[in-house]
Amino acid sequence: MDWATRQHHFKWDGALRDIYVTPATMADWQRVLTSLRHEPARLDYRLDGIPAPLPATVNAIFAATRHHAVTLACHMGNIVYACHFFSTERIEFDLDPRSVQSGHNLPGLRHFMAMLARACGRTSVLTHENAPGQVIARVQPTGQMLWA
Repeated sequence: MDWATRQHHFKWDGALRDIYVTPATMADWQRVLTSLRHEPARLDYRLDGIPAPLPATVNAIFAATRHHAVTLACHMGNIVYACHFFSTERIEFDLDPRSVQSGHNLPGLRHFMAMLARACGRTSVLTHENAPGQVIARVQPTGQMLWA
């Protein structure tokens, strides 16, 4: 991968970058949660900022969102992928672009996005924050990464 032509996507501009899989179902969410548990990653689940045991089901996680601010941080390599469980219909993680400092971080990003894509059987997309239409890259369930 040519870092020189990709690095501008990760230049700090005050905004995070988002990873989406849409549309999503609760079954997709459950497969993502199961896949995350099998990754060599540290999972940090919090309710209102307080560490809590990660529930076994996404149904329990979404039930918790009715009364708590819920976050799941997935620490993989130098990148932390954070999920806030905003919607059952869209899988969304965010990341700080400053954690992608060189081309050496791109394989890890591709791996995470491919894991989501495989779990759902649909393409995952990396976008600018809160801008699903401003696609930076797509990753197919096969793991192929396509840059916009």
